[in-house]
Amino acid sequence: MATSAKSTNWKLTMIRAPSSITFSVLGTPVPQGSVRAYQSRVIANNAEALASWRNDVAVTAQRHKPADWDIKAPVELKCVFVFPRPLHHFGSGKNSTKLKPLAPKYHVTTPDLDKVVRSISDSISDAVARVLLHNDSQICSIYATKRYATDDFLGAHITVTQLN
Repeated sequence: MATSAKSTNWKLTMIRAPSSITFSVLGTPVPQGSVRAYQSRVIANNAEALASWRNDVAVTAQRHKPADWDIKAPVELKCVFVFPRPLHHFGSGKNSTKLKPLAPKYHVTTPDLDKVVRSISDSISDAVARVLLHNDSQICSIYATKRYATDDFLGAHITVTQLN
């Protein structure tokens, strides 16, 4: 009985795992695009705080950027914004460290979620620095939440994942 040897041709396909960067930025997140006007005059804006926040985000992103990062790739952006709880959410006296039963679970006050996301997207794609993106139009998917601090961290946890 003759046995035939079958040759099996295996085709090896390289699958590149998506490059991903995760970093955290300390400080209270600052929205972009918030201006207060009274009778057609700008009376307050957050330009100084925004410039500082955007710089912190850009510097931190640059520090975590891998050497082979493609700044022209489409990306997914995930952000978790962590804000301090106002003191009136807590009891008084011996209960000053305990949340009141009616303290809100969700952060539903200003700043608006879309405005803090905009400050992040513009920070990582600044026209001059182009830290992680050539242009923020490369962001194809966004997942963002805002919440109150449950520990000592205030700021933003940011993940940028290349989609190619």
